[in-house]
Amino acid sequence: MSSPLGSIGVLIRNLVGEVGEKIVVLLLESKEALSDEEIAEKLGLRINDVRKALYDLVKLGFVTYRRVTKRESYWHTYKWFTDESMIAQAVLRRKRETLKKLEQRLQYEKESVFYTCPVDGSRYSFDEAFENYFKCPRCNSDLVEVDNRSIVEALEKLIEKLRREIEHDEKVLSGRPV
Repeated sequence: MSSPLGSIGVLIRNLVGEVGEKIVVLLLESKEALSDEEIAEKLGLRINDVRKALYDLVKLGFVTYRRVTKRESYWHTYKWFTDESMIAQAVLRRKRETLKKLEQRLQYEKESVFYTCPVDGSRYSFDEAFENYFKCPRCNSDLVEVDNRSIVEALEKLIEKLRREIEHDEKVLSGRPV
């Protein structure tokens, strides 16, 4: 299913669900900030589902809010909004977090030796293989050392691609020429 937001919509849907994606689309199209009740009504959704998605979206930085207090009752209403810049910043943060995790994984792959079971394909670190006397704990087959160069190469390519994307996104967001 394609998203009106493209790949960013797919990211939001994967992180927060379809309700979150619908909320972001609505807020981007809206000319004014909306209360959670207005969002629920416009989208035909339950208020609790909308609130849960809004809290998840605000934690990830895709939306934000301002609190409005009515003078006579001191009742607080939250007005939710977003814009393309806010979403781009949130996506950039996710890319940076992903890059950090990929770099950690690359380091782990480079520094470790792995073994695999030729029967079921399960993979074990050297320590796990050693603890099991280099036998698969599931089927007792002899474990075989893994050549993980292809994994290291794939991670290096992915990391380089992500670094270029991050550099490009940072230039675009800062207004520097791309």
